[in-house]
Amino acid sequence: MEPKSHSMQVGQKRSRLINDDDDSNARKKIRLGVPATQWISVYNSRSPMKQRYHYNVADNRLAPHVEKGNEDGLLISSISSCVDLWAIIMDAGTGFTDQVYELSPHFLHKDWIMEQWEKNFYISSVAGANIGSSLVVMSKGTPYTQQSYKVSDSFPFKWINKKWKEGFYVTSMATSGSRWAIVMSRNAGFTDQVVELDFLYPSEGVHRRWDNGYRITAMAATMDQSALILSMPRRRPRDETQETLRTSQFPSAHVKDKWAKNLYLAGICYGRTVA
Repeated sequence: MEPKSHSMQVGQKRSRLINDDDDSNARKKIRLGVPATQWISVYNSRSPMKQRYHYNVADNRLAPHVEKGNEDGLLISSISSCVDLWAIIMDAGTGFTDQVYELSPHFLHKDWIMEQWEKNFYISSVAGANIGSSLVVMSKGTPYTQQSYKVSDSFPFKWINKKWKEGFYVTSMATSGSRWAIVMSRNAGFTDQVVELDFLYPSEGVHRRWDNGYRITAMAATMDQSALILSMPRRRPRDETQETLRTSQFPSAHVKDKWAKNLYLAGICYGRTVA
């Protein structure tokens, strides 16, 4: 299946959009009654840096990958889950000074998170597996000054609205089955934030927000819905290019193409993207 590619220079007119859709396979899947799930990957323009990804990682393979990355000067920048296997992105551009992670049978292990908060670690990425387990990465060297999180059976719009009023912004999200985990932080470096939640990938909403200078900063999806968080950065990056891809397989070949253009994986999730 051809990937759906959406590429846009933020702030430019929509005519710059690259869109090489091929929906025929997706339509076939729907006729067969299979939910149309895909990988959604987001790429940001960065100065050249070292980045590495691993996918289809079983629980017992996680530690060796992370340890090898740490030895090479890389820290985890983003994580995701697909069919109870993990995807991890590690790179040299996180800005973090230290990092810990925990694989837990609970969908967010409160006691461990609170222990790390006491040591000035903040949640920098989360992922959940369908079986109910979760992977939580916490880092030092983040800009955050306070954090709060919520696990909910449905997308917690009301709670997010309440926290926005208190100066928190969504900084990471995960799903486990139909449950959502939302992490919100103070001093996240944003001046505004919006949610695009839909039963299919909210392409139009994303382009409208890109036109207005927002960038995708977090995303997660269940088998029913996908949610994208778009934020207005306090400091505008020099090069505002952001691209998204939707692919039926992990986009390993595409990632290498993007690296050649100094576009690096900023986030990835797996779930419902097509009606």
